[in-house]
Amino acid sequence: MTRESNIKQLIKRCKNQEWSAQKELYLLYADELMSIAVRYSNDLSSAKDLVQETFLTLFKKIDQFDEEKGTLGAWLTRILINHSFKEYRKNQKMIFSSEAVFEEALSDEISIIEQLEAEDILNLLKELPEGCRTIFNLNVIEGYRHTEISKILHISASASRAQLTRAKKLLRALIERRMLIQKTRYG
Repeated sequence: MTRESNIKQLIKRCKNQEWSAQKELYLLYADELMSIAVRYSNDLSSAKDLVQETFLTLFKKIDQFDEEKGTLGAWLTRILINHSFKEYRKNQKMIFSSEAVFEEALSDEISIIEQLEAEDILNLLKELPEGCRTIFNLNVIEGYRHTEISKILHISASASRAQLTRAKKLLRALIERRMLIQKTRYG
């Protein structure tokens, strides 16, 4: 049985509220969702809560899943991201800097950031302010357009673009600082 047909069977069984199918589905997707959740959470505990909320929503709304509209993995990711931003709005944790402050032209040079491995970028992202990190995640990693981000976060599209510009600038500075430290240590 292929993974896709296995997932279809599990979905059918989950619609019948079979606990064992829910457990199997959880085991199939929990690690993948956790890797996404840590990008949108401040700590491991919050990421675990986010994954748990995602699965609770899945099992509550499993009848609404339409495989014609996309994969279960994509639907779960969307649920997780929506929960994440619902929490941000509820707690008003996310701070976005004024968009006018960051409006500046980008240089035509090849970005240092583009030369990094994804894991390196994810580690550096943890050092960014939360607003910048979130916009970078949504746009660069998840592929959301600025108009979509503006709707999710209730900010303007230009504020989203400005935050992305700021995130790239800060990442570039972090990378250059690390490269300088390495160069100093290793000659």
